[in-house]
Amino acid sequence: MAAGARILREKSENERGARIAEVLASKPPNYFILTRDSELPAFVERLRTECQRQMAEWRDRFRILGVDTMTAGDFEGTGVDTYIDLSIGFSVWLPLLDEGYYLPYGHVDMRGVPGFEFLTDDSAFKASDSQLTRSVVIAAISPYLSRSNHGKTFHMGSARYDLHVAIKDGYEVRGCVWDTLDAMNLMNEHEAAYGLKPLIAKYGPLFGVNGPIYTFEDMFGNRSPAPFNVELVGIYAIKDVLYGWRMFEWQYAQMALAASADGRGKLLECYALIDSKLPETDVFMARCGFEIDTEGLARLAADFKPKLEAARAAVFESYGIDADFVRKMDRVINAKKIADWIVAQTKRIAKHAETQAKWRAQAAEDEAAGKTHLKRYKDAVERIRALEAEALSPADEEHAPLYTDEFSITNGNHLAYLIYDYLGVRDRTGQFKRGKVRSTAADVLDAYYEEEEALKPLATVAAYEKLLNTYVEKIPAAVEGDGRLHSDWKAGGTSTGRYSSSGYRGRPVDILSEFETEE
Repeated sequence: MAAGARILREKSENERGARIAEVLASKPPNYFILTRDSELPAFVERLRTECQRQMAEWRDRFRILGVDTMTAGDFEGTGVDTYIDLSIGFSVWLPLLDEGYYLPYGHVDMRGVPGFEFLTDDSAFKASDSQLTRSVVIAAISPYLSRSNHGKTFHMGSARYDLHVAIKDGYEVRGCVWDTLDAMNLMNEHEAAYGLKPLIAKYGPLFGVNGPIYTFEDMFGNRSPAPFNVELVGIYAIKDVLYGWRMFEWQYAQMALAASADGRGKLLECYALIDSKLPETDVFMARCGFEIDTEGLARLAADFKPKLEAARAAVFESYGIDADFVRKMDRVINAKKIADWIVAQTKRIAKHAETQAKWRAQAAEDEAAGKTHLKRYKDAVERIRALEAEALSPADEEHAPLYTDEFSITNGNHLAYLIYDYLGVRDRTGQFKRGKVRSTAADVLDAYYEEEEALKPLATVAAYEKLLNTYVEKIPAAVEGDGRLHSDWKAGGTSTGRYSSSGYRGRPVDILSEFETEE
């Protein structure tokens, strides 16, 4: 096994090395990776030329988004924590000039450090390698990135992360009017996967991206690009913004052509009116947070808890939940256990009868032979007496044990019995969850509560439980050290494409120690 694993590892490393060599050797001539600060003025001039050309050649092309120009950009970072991690490089695609740039300024030499054995001489950044100065890059790019009339598209959900890291770098990105992940969710909420690679593989041929697509993650996994050399990272970063631009153009055109009852282009109007504003709005809300009236919530808790207990008591009273109800429920929800018990009990009864018959035969034999004085006979008589005293319950449902001795309003099986069996509510689970039946999930029950008068007592309990468990008692525990509630917001953050929010989850990719104290 060890030898096989070693062979596979060596094969993988050889393939990776070959791909690295291929990537470095096939760098397109219009991919520019800057490593000297003296190159930045020329880059800024090219960026200015791109904007000037767009305002002349693409006048009003992106007016619906409220911007004069559009470019595709992306930040590389030390991880994916929006509050802690730092940017290490910026890439941008200039479409009219047909040029891509990568500006590295935070790569680090991690060779010889435990945990970074995967680095090779071909892939690792070395301390002697040239890269730009962070402060000089930020001074060069922030004036453009801060201009709201110059639009930016970030790809595959990175818009919010990129806006966060810019704030940590001391400025704010404005004009972030497109995120290709948000747009894809709006165009098709049933994609099998929304990653850059599967979407480019599926739709790429429609906008000129053919052949196999390799991303940085394919080669190095889900880790920061900071320890890798700037040439290698730069090529992948520029490819990403090129793909991002091509996808943006295609999405923009498809939305403009999409038909509706009110004519073409309504999908684009919808995106421009709402979704284009969300990245910057979401980041503002996440950073700002919300003041929480904890005293008011405490008063609500004191008010709602007695009402919840009263509502729970009303459920028992309204539905007549007593010992007889619990027994009938037990017979239904534990039907398999009861059936298994009946089978086992039947065997026990048969075994019991067989054992009695054996001892009776032994006693009868000794009596016939006049050997009642033997210890064997006395043992047989004692065993017969003990077996006769051992009363076994009949092997039927009526005598099966009670596996559930109380009704719990928080138990899904108990609720299912009450709703579907006792009250006879028609099961409509399939309308919400394909292939499922007898669901007691919140979304299914919410629909029932609106339509079934018989479920009103349960609906009252559910309302108080949601108020207490989701808001009144949960919100104070989520307040951060600054006394405010912070949340990450996502358009299309659910499987159904709805807007969603989630609490801060910490960093899934460790920040490199070199950056931990850097401000």
